Amino acid sequence: MADLAGHRLRAAACTAAGAGLTGAAVVFAVLADVTWTQVVDSYTFTNLAIGLGFLLSGTTIRWFVPRNRIATLFIVSGLGALSTATASMMLWYGLPRDWPSPVLRALATVYIGAWQLGIGLCFAVALLLFPTDRLLSPRWRPVVWLTVFTGSYQLLSGVMSSAQVNGDPAAVSLLSVGWDVAGTVYNQVFGFAGLGLTLLTVVALVLRYRRGDELVKRQVQWLLLAFVIITVINSQRWITGSGPILFLLTFTLVPVAIGVAVVRHELFDIRFVLSRTLLYTATVTVVVVAFAGLVAALSAVVSDRLSPGVPTGAALAVAITFNPLRVRLQRLIDRAFYGGRSDPAGTARDVGEQLRQADELADVVDLARVALRLPWMVLVRLPDGAELARAGTHTSGADAAVPLTYRGEPVGTLRLGLRRGETTLHESDRHTLDLICTPLAIALHATALAEQVRQARTATIEAAATERVRLQRELHDGLGPVLTSIAFRADAAANVMRTDLDRADGLIGEVRTDLRAVIGDVRRIVYGLRPLELEDLGLVGALRQHIATIPAQTRRPLRVELAAPDPMPVLSPAVELAAYRIAVEGITNALRHSTGRACLVAVTVGADLEVTVTDDGDAPAHWRPGVGLRSIDTRAEELGGTARAAPGDAGWTVRARLPLSAGRDAAAGRDAAGRDAGAVRDG
Repeated sequence: MADLAGHRLRAAACTAAGAGLTGAAVVFAVLADVTWTQVVDSYTFTNLAIGLGFLLSGTTIRWFVPRNRIATLFIVSGLGALSTATASMMLWYGLPRDWPSPVLRALATVYIGAWQLGIGLCFAVALLLFPTDRLLSPRWRPVVWLTVFTGSYQLLSGVMSSAQVNGDPAAVSLLSVGWDVAGTVYNQVFGFAGLGLTLLTVVALVLRYRRGDELVKRQVQWLLLAFVIITVINSQRWITGSGPILFLLTFTLVPVAIGVAVVRHELFDIRFVLSRTLLYTATVTVVVVAFAGLVAALSAVVSDRLSPGVPTGAALAVAITFNPLRVRLQRLIDRAFYGGRSDPAGTARDVGEQLRQADELADVVDLARVALRLPWMVLVRLPDGAELARAGTHTSGADAAVPLTYRGEPVGTLRLGLRRGETTLHESDRHTLDLICTPLAIALHATALAEQVRQARTATIEAAATERVRLQRELHDGLGPVLTSIAFRADAAANVMRTDLDRADGLIGEVRTDLRAVIGDVRRIVYGLRPLELEDLGLVGALRQHIATIPAQTRRPLRVELAAPDPMPVLSPAVELAAYRIAVEGITNALRHSTGRACLVAVTVGADLEVTVTDDGDAPAHWRPGVGLRSIDTRAEELGGTARAAPGDAGWTVRARLPLSAGRDAAAGRDAAGRDAGAVRDG
């Protein structure tokens, strides 16, 4: 906290110093009776404005971002320009009044060198640090040192020259040694070096924009907006080499833009302002150039008699092409600043291509975010709300949510951050996102299906493991001891066969009894895996046999009928087993819980296999599904089907719909269980 207070105190002191220099320049200008034209022509007014711009931007940055080096460089630049303006007015006042030569020469030294120290050196280094307060990479350090060396050369060559301020021999720098670098080879070398460094600074800013995140891009766009305005206003000066000096006041926009970019880059939607500025600037420029070119070309080919109509014809030609030109330029500029929202189909195509190639949804989301130039984007799955992918850096600005649906069912939500200055999702963005959301919704649905398949595989593996444990327990605890006992009795019978036939005959009888029990146990185990009736009779025959045994199992007068297609199509073993179990459970449910006297089991085959068990009994007042009814749901869901078991207005109804397996082979489908069952029967 004390460190922050110290930085702010120094920033306030620098501001006070700048105010003092500005006040001194105004006072001496008044005392010297300098005219407004002289103030402007001597660059005093522009130096004051530019110096205040740099100083206030630097102190503002220092106030809010204390350790930012750009702030220090801007403060030095601002104080340098203000010192030059103040020294100029003091010389205007002191030269006619024969101030002491050391004072006049000291003022001349400040006048010549102060602005070069600030604008020529510190500002150039600050651009290399903007906007992150660090170099683009360590490889740019030589560029900084070369910038410092070139700026120092310009400073020294100025203060060590014999240049006279206001053309007065008394106003010569204290460090003057008569060094005249004009026309020298090394001065030309430094001139080309300065041009090269300027181009490298531009390259650094371009690289920062291309490689930076949304924050860096917005900060660089502030500086770009300032440069565009300066270029437009001073274009005539740069083309002809002369122009109104006051146009140089636009250079103040550079430090102001950098200050805003560092401290308050979210002030408003800089993209919108910059894009529209570039659009109208480019349009006006092209129109003016085209008009001038057409006038020159037509004037050269038409006769003098028709020359008065040349401007009119050129104006008509330009007017006809103006709107198509503006639309094309706007499309190009919007593409640069707002990404793919100006080309929804192309953006959707790119996202679809990425979906085919990318391994992660995060890559696809990041591509969509970059394409639309959005700060951040998050893909959320429904209904659990799990975050599947995130791209960009979450900001505190406004956000929006776009629902993702597949065949009318919500499968997820695409949450995204809006650009600075936007409070609602732009219509063009929404149109583009509508196209992007379609492949994303399909991808989410595919992801959900893949998760279901994974869970189903896990459940299958667990069920198989559980079944193996059960079979192991049945064989080890049930059949194992009995077979061991049979082996011992068989050995005992063999041992006493020659000496005690009655004893051997009794042991063999016990072996025979145990073997029959073992065969019964094996049949029970195999029947638990798959009823033997299904192998012998098929689904319809097995159901008829089960229905035929009902009178022997209960004394209830329940008439059970079966309705099924004849012939029955070949079913896969899994579907056949599930249908049999569900139908038997439905009949059992009617026997135990219904008061009806008639029960109908209907089997229909269409796109799916449907099993329905209904009876005419009264529904109980209170009921809840038991183990049997829950097993019906489980069996149907295992095959991807549906089932419902509940009392209705006319009695109990059990209805299950099972999908038919495609490309099944009946013989192969029944092979494994059939061989086991057949072996038991043959045994």
